[in-house]
Amino acid sequence: MLSSRRVSIGVEPLPPIPDADVFVNGDMIREGADFAILPILYTYESEISDKVLECGHFVPENLTIKSSESSYCLLGKTSPWVDNIPSSEALVAKEMEYAGYTGLKSVVAPEIGKDIASYGRQLYKMLANESGPDVLVRIRSGSENAWHNWNRVRMMCNHSVRLQVLLELDSDAHMTTGMQQWIAEPVRVVVLPADMFVPNASCYPVLLRAQQALVKKWMDHDVAFAVQQSQNSEFTHGDLIRYLRHMVESLPERDSACLATEEYRDVLQSPLQPLMDHLESVTYETFEQDEPKYAHYEEAMKRAITEVAARKSAIVLMVVGAGRGPLVSRALHAARRAGQSVRVFALEKNPSALVELHRKNATLWLGAVTIVHADMRQWQPAERADILVSELLGSFGDNELSPECLDGAIEHLAASDCICIPRRYTAYVAPLSSALLFCRAREYSGKHHLETPYVVNIHKANVLADALPVWTFSHESPVAPTRLPWSANAHNDRSSSIEFSASCASMVHGLAGYFDAELYPGIELSICPATHTVDMHSWFPMYFPIQRPLMAEAAETKINVHMWRRSAGARTWYEWCVDVGGDSSGIHNINGHEFWIGQ
Repeated sequence: MLSSRRVSIGVEPLPPIPDADVFVNGDMIREGADFAILPILYTYESEISDKVLECGHFVPENLTIKSSESSYCLLGKTSPWVDNIPSSEALVAKEMEYAGYTGLKSVVAPEIGKDIASYGRQLYKMLANESGPDVLVRIRSGSENAWHNWNRVRMMCNHSVRLQVLLELDSDAHMTTGMQQWIAEPVRVVVLPADMFVPNASCYPVLLRAQQALVKKWMDHDVAFAVQQSQNSEFTHGDLIRYLRHMVESLPERDSACLATEEYRDVLQSPLQPLMDHLESVTYETFEQDEPKYAHYEEAMKRAITEVAARKSAIVLMVVGAGRGPLVSRALHAARRAGQSVRVFALEKNPSALVELHRKNATLWLGAVTIVHADMRQWQPAERADILVSELLGSFGDNELSPECLDGAIEHLAASDCICIPRRYTAYVAPLSSALLFCRAREYSGKHHLETPYVVNIHKANVLADALPVWTFSHESPVAPTRLPWSANAHNDRSSSIEFSASCASMVHGLAGYFDAELYPGIELSICPATHTVDMHSWFPMYFPIQRPLMAEAAETKINVHMWRRSAGARTWYEWCVDVGGDSSGIHNINGHEFWIGQ
């Protein structure tokens, strides 16, 4: 099946280009390009620059981009910069003003020069007009200190969301740790030089296998591509564009799980608060579409039923927090597979979801389920559960207060030898680099948004080390908690300090949070990258931002993470701190002053 993806492919022709409109309506359309990267000025000769600055405006013969007619499909290149020369700065200012006038959405700045401070200052001046074009910094991927130089000017410009990257690949570029570093950066356009392509047996242009893998990787990250003309190339722009289009069409079709989650890539979402808020039907429906999750739950319930049946004949299974009943259906099916008669209870506190449970009991389950409208922490039944099943897990394992909920459920509902599903779950973290996620968190008004965790389908990011465990909650031996006089929930508080080694030089923009869970011995669910359950999409990772990005200077730089889970009264919250070298993010969300989970 052909891919349905849309990838924008443009051209960067050799100068001079006398008239942008003529080029767009002629060569660009004929070659099948979507956009072109063209110089704003036709020539950069010093006497022309002096005349422009003397009279205060451009004249048509000075310009390649002469009107706004084609601005929708153009990126304008500014003139070369001469560091600390006032006339050069003044000319760039004129070009930015003219770019805004013609409606150009983006301009391309030249490569970073030796005087990085002056270059950064010039960039910041270009970004001063908040309604002006975005600025793309041209970076050659193989140039010395490419990422470090970019990072310096990015920090000088205060991590502006309008400062992005035009990444020009070397002809022999391939996927390395250094290239993975750029995935976490705001790369807008990837430029492919003509000499990256080689002729095949039929003399058509192709990429070697390593370069194919690299380009396909970038195609999955929503960047545009531009093919760069070369005087020595045996291929036309049209040849190269047709080959890239063929690559796009040959990409494997995304599976249903990928399509279901793709629209949420790098979108910040507030974590659910199911104890404080009743979930909407559409939220339940989204979760219910996760076949792998429920298949694992069903197998865990079948094995638990078989285990209990070996010691007693009357089996009671309770689904707590039943929602619209997907686990109830799976419990009944698990009992049939195990060949056992099981009494099934469904507990739900959401009165609206209860309507759906009663409807299913009448039409689907044929009255086989006892439905109870109650809070699992308070209901006291006449008989206790042999098997207690819940799906209270959040993206960080315990962030939807599964431990607090199951404390009450175990105390009031569970038999002394009850089997809890899940039986344990562990939270994990890893240091994360993502300029996009940081900028999006910072865009929200108010400082507190950088002290709030988010649920995110993390995509344009570089996880800088393997995720490591933070803490675990276990319900393998269902015993009611011992509540301390000064805090009824102190037994669920946790803390942890973990050391990581960075995979490469990078900015640390926060932490990625994951979890895994053991439903029953031998049956596990995981959203950790290394062990992710195949095709499962119910949970996205957590993102814990930090207020100020920290610099990991080189590979193997030590990154120390400190996390706390704390509670007071009806509130539970997380606190976190990241240390890199001698620098520290400071402790975030102390005493839950910005974010907390309510009971």
